[in-house]
Amino acid sequence: MRNGRLLALPATVAFASLMLYLAVVLGLFMAILHRNGGVFTYTLDDPYIHLALAEKIAQGHYGINPGEASAPSSSIVWPFLLAPGAREAWGMYLPLVLNAICCALAAWRIGHIIDGWAVGSELSWLEQMLLAMALMLVANLAGLTFVGMEHGLQVLLAILCAEGLMKAFAGQRIPCWCLVAAIVGPMVRYESFALVAAVAIALVGQRRGRTAARMAGLSLIGPALFSIFLVLHGLSMLPSSVMVKAQLYATQNSSWMAIVRSMYWIPVHEPAWWVQWSVAGLLVFLLVRERDRVRRFVLGGAFLAAILQVVVGRSYWFHRYEVYAMIFTAMAATTALVERIKWSDKPRLWRGLLAAGLLGVGAPYATALWQTPAAAGNVYEQQYQMHRFVADFYRRTVAVNDLGLVSYQRPANVYVLDLFGLASSEAAHEKHKNAGWMDEITNRHRAGLAMIYPDWYEEGAPDDWQPLGTMCITGNLVSISRRCVVFYSTAVGDTDEMQSELVEFTRTLPKSVKMALGRDASSEKP
Repeated sequence: MRNGRLLALPATVAFASLMLYLAVVLGLFMAILHRNGGVFTYTLDDPYIHLALAEKIAQGHYGINPGEASAPSSSIVWPFLLAPGAREAWGMYLPLVLNAICCALAAWRIGHIIDGWAVGSELSWLEQMLLAMALMLVANLAGLTFVGMEHGLQVLLAILCAEGLMKAFAGQRIPCWCLVAAIVGPMVRYESFALVAAVAIALVGQRRGRTAARMAGLSLIGPALFSIFLVLHGLSMLPSSVMVKAQLYATQNSSWMAIVRSMYWIPVHEPAWWVQWSVAGLLVFLLVRERDRVRRFVLGGAFLAAILQVVVGRSYWFHRYEVYAMIFTAMAATTALVERIKWSDKPRLWRGLLAAGLLGVGAPYATALWQTPAAAGNVYEQQYQMHRFVADFYRRTVAVNDLGLVSYQRPANVYVLDLFGLASSEAAHEKHKNAGWMDEITNRHRAGLAMIYPDWYEEGAPDDWQPLGTMCITGNLVSISRRCVVFYSTAVGDTDEMQSELVEFTRTLPKSVKMALGRDASSEKP
């Protein structure tokens, strides 16, 4: 009877984990629709950059504006996965569906892995579910679903890599599907090279150095070919999103120390950053105490992945950048701890401490569950309203510093000038974005309207720009940089016509959005 119960547990826990994930996602989806008056939006503006790029890919062009190549996406493959639905009404939901599939599979794999931990450790079903919920929280599965970007797929691949290393920890051969997951990872996000390094080290520990070299070589092919593609289109070897956010354009011709300082952004105010260091420290402790060669290499690989993400990668921006490394390293450390608990004389105490530790690691992401509807509401109240003004009222060339929703599903004749630089090479390379430069670039592109955060620029808006209105959200800020965005008529804008359009648009705004017009237009208060 005992063996029969254990044999029945794997499907039960995996299924329960899957159902729990789906229930949370459904609840959050309904909360977003309620919050936005029936309109669905993602929790960030960034996924709409990928959707806008996918629209152009479907038309045979790689960029945001026709005839102008640009690489605004942080992922190589994600925009191509979105391209099949780019011309359809349901295409805007494709990122949600793809992320739901990836995160559902991740929840199922987590449940399946915990079933394996249960054998021989006398974990009760409730203890297994507590561990499953903690790991699902560490992976931020529900939160990443509504981010709408490639992170759900990245986390799924990280879990598969971790599962492969767990097999090595148990004395088994690392399976081929783990190697495939590692090879594909950098095509999803460049940070996944950390997973390639971790799996390669574990392979070396199994005395499979040639396999490790082949895997590492294969992981380079996709990104290398993509770099060649970008260079042939007159772009940098890395996407603009990587270059701009790492400030690499700004540090060209600078010393290597300046480049390192620009990339090494230390988010000491972010709990997730400290949690990463804590997990890395735990891995060092386990590594020092481990005597088995293969297990030492597995833990060493996981430690390297943690350090690479902490030192080179970024943290936060609505709980997404570091999550893949967090779940990967947490699963590696937990595997080693579960093995030790099996031989402990106080297993129940240590199982409780393990569950509490995992919940502590996942604590920074508990806020994602609570904040997801509000984050989607921020996008609805600001970027979605900006999109409506351009698409339904203005319908001409516009300059922005938030590229996403304004550029997605816009009229065919609307050129979007990205002052931040993700979709504009000339803006990306500009080191000093002062008033003179803003005037010159908008004049050259005949952008009569600018919708920007003025304090993002060295001198604010040019003196010859006429403030038309300041649109402010009244709720809490969760996923946007500023509460208010200012609408300007530039030196080449038709101020009278835009004022009339803005008055008409203001009548259609939701109650949670306030617009100050005319002489109060430059105010930062709603």
